[in-house]
Amino acid sequence: MYYYRDKDAKEIDIVLEHDGVLNPIEIKKTSSPGSELTRVFAVLDRASAKRGNGAILCMKPELGAIDRDNYIVPIWMI
Repeated sequence: MYYYRDKDAKEIDIVLEHDGVLNPIEIKKTSSPGSELTRVFAVLDRASAKRGNGAILCMKPELGAIDRDNYIVPIWMI
């Protein structure tokens, strides 16, 4: 488990690594996360490891998806 922050202030709250795959996770207080929250995940494409699915952990009451690669995960599910 890692976090990412670069000199340009791009930040990913949690990067889970398993079997050579990096899964980015953002933690937000919002109950209506937007796709702009996953843009920073693209910084992991420069890594030597493959980028897997990402997630926004938030206050939304139900599990959902931002797109086919990024999920919305309610905080109560963890």
